[in-house]
Amino acid sequence: MEPKAEESAVPLASRAVPFAFTRSDVEQYLAFGFVPTVVDDPLSLLGQWSRAPVRRDDDVSATQLIREGAAAFRTGIMELADRPETGSRQVVFLSGGLDSRMILAGLTEVFDSSEIVAATFGRPGEQDFDFAAMVAQEAGVQHERLESSSVDWTTDGLVDSVLARELPLAAPFGQRYLSYLLHQQLGRDSVFWDGLCGGPVAGSAQGQGADTGDWEAALEHFIQLHLLADHQQLVTSGFDPRSLLPKAPTCPQELMSYRQQLDFGIRQRCRIGTRLLRNYQIRLPFLAGPWLHFMLAVPSRYRNNKYLYREIAQEAFPRLFALPTTASLGDAPARSRAGTKARQLKRRATRKAREVGLFTATPSPPASGANTWLHGSVVRPGLLRDLAQENIADLARRGIVDWADVLAHAPEQSAAPDYRVVTRLLNLELNLKTSEMVGDGGLEPPTSSV
Repeated sequence: MEPKAEESAVPLASRAVPFAFTRSDVEQYLAFGFVPTVVDDPLSLLGQWSRAPVRRDDDVSATQLIREGAAAFRTGIMELADRPETGSRQVVFLSGGLDSRMILAGLTEVFDSSEIVAATFGRPGEQDFDFAAMVAQEAGVQHERLESSSVDWTTDGLVDSVLARELPLAAPFGQRYLSYLLHQQLGRDSVFWDGLCGGPVAGSAQGQGADTGDWEAALEHFIQLHLLADHQQLVTSGFDPRSLLPKAPTCPQELMSYRQQLDFGIRQRCRIGTRLLRNYQIRLPFLAGPWLHFMLAVPSRYRNNKYLYREIAQEAFPRLFALPTTASLGDAPARSRAGTKARQLKRRATRKAREVGLFTATPSPPASGANTWLHGSVVRPGLLRDLAQENIADLARRGIVDWADVLAHAPEQSAAPDYRVVTRLLNLELNLKTSEMVGDGGLEPPTSSV
């Protein structure tokens, strides 16, 4: 990232580095957890999208769309599997959700089970960890597991994991580091199948409040969705969260809603996309042309809350999708809109009852992903809290965030430390350390493939 012409870069190191933070970048990172940069083509992740018009409701039926969708997904898997550089092992980072299970199911139709490896990180008792084990066993594939508590968490290791990314400014602390370790463990001769953009392409951002079609309203929705709660304590009084956001949409809203354009163009590219590692063979089936052509032209009501996607998954791969998922409150996915709606209402009612202190007979669900335990550990006594304190102290010594008392948020200094603020400061310092570790030659160019 080059410093902006209108402001000087914050000095990070005594030598040239491939990316540098301006003062504005630092504030944006602290507020959002990523720097929402704008490029010539914000929708570059959707490079294989045909931009076909959205189909009319009257021209399609649910049965027809389910059949077409299953065929489109299978075609995308086949096209990616046929690449000549394909290695001998096909690796899926398997969680308890829908996307990785969909990929695994598709691979079992193309490769022999002995060629497929499911890899999972986390802790026993977490839904992602436990459900993944059930799915891998049902699929009959090898299952590699990495437990969070068995990992040697060091600053040097976390910095190395940032150096390995396609893009800088990642959020290295948490499950991103576990993924990095599993990539190393399984090796560069493997092919890694990643579910990047699975939910957004399927419509996860739809059905979440009214999408008025107004660009200013879409910007405001994006900001409210992604700003760190109480971010004011980490930024200046004049901080403008819109300063780096695009001033105009990329394409007509008839092709894609403005909210989705911001999701794909900013969040998926600048935040989620940083999980991709350089110099590994990576396949992204949810960004393959056949799936994009199909799903992004589906009438809006079928994409709301991923309704059609769930139906396709269960119709095409009933055996694996009869097992519990984190997306369905620990149950198998609902087979009807009524069932999906009932679960959403149940989830909201349970959450509201807990918020107001009312008794509810519904037990709290177990933690879903690895980050729940890891992020909480930065404010509990132990090695991870010590790691956070050391790095926050280093950040304070830099004097870069001179508008805020950084040390006041360190776990040992604060009476009630907020793990979200602690991890944000920890990740910022890890990225700054990374910039100092890179020589004048800069990062190697990206080599992963879609």
